[in-house]
Amino acid sequence: MATKRASTNRSFQFGVLLALAAGASAARAAGPADDVAAQAERARNGAGLQVSSWQPDKPAGFRNDQTIAFHGYFQKGLDEHLAWENTLGYWRRTTSWTETQFLGGTTTHELQTHLVPALTALRLYPLTTPASRMEPYVSAGVGPVLGFQQQKSSGSLAPPDASSMHTGLGTRAGVGVDIRTSEAFGLNVGGHFESASFSEDMAGERLYRGWGADVGLVYRFQYR
Repeated sequence: MATKRASTNRSFQFGVLLALAAGASAARAAGPADDVAAQAERARNGAGLQVSSWQPDKPAGFRNDQTIAFHGYFQKGLDEHLAWENTLGYWRRTTSWTETQFLGGTTTHELQTHLVPALTALRLYPLTTPASRMEPYVSAGVGPVLGFQQQKSSGSLAPPDASSMHTGLGTRAGVGVDIRTSEAFGLNVGGHFESASFSEDMAGERLYRGWGADVGLVYRFQYR
């Protein structure tokens, strides 16, 4: 009886050893693959800054002065072909016009419109991995846009200065290519279509949209 119990115990212990060995073997097999995936994700982590020629349609009948658009982002890798971006942009237009008063004299008005989009986007690198020197990509994002307006007037019967803030919805979609010039730094060129829509008029408009050509700098976070 004791011999049978000892044999059973040895069989159980042997089974446990086999299970542990199989688990260790599976862990060793999965470990490198997990490490490769984690390294690919980290290799996509970074940040960038772009300047763009984005210029929405100008309101007719006014003098318009527009700045270039700025677009900055932080990028988090999801896998070797996909990244998540949190972005922040800025664009400004100055619109001015002159009115002749009924009793004589003129009043000059200046309206500054500022747009600050804060979009969340996905960027897809369908053909390359983070080790590639040149990486074409497509991207698309959506998020809120803050619109600020400041109106100043001078001259006869000028109204008091006024300011207002509006919240709208922004979208952005584009294509481009990242070009690595070193381990950490690179360049970016591309183009995009962007829109910002508001429920209330912003300088007589509720929709700002247009195409833009982009150029910028890219930085990849380094992990040692």
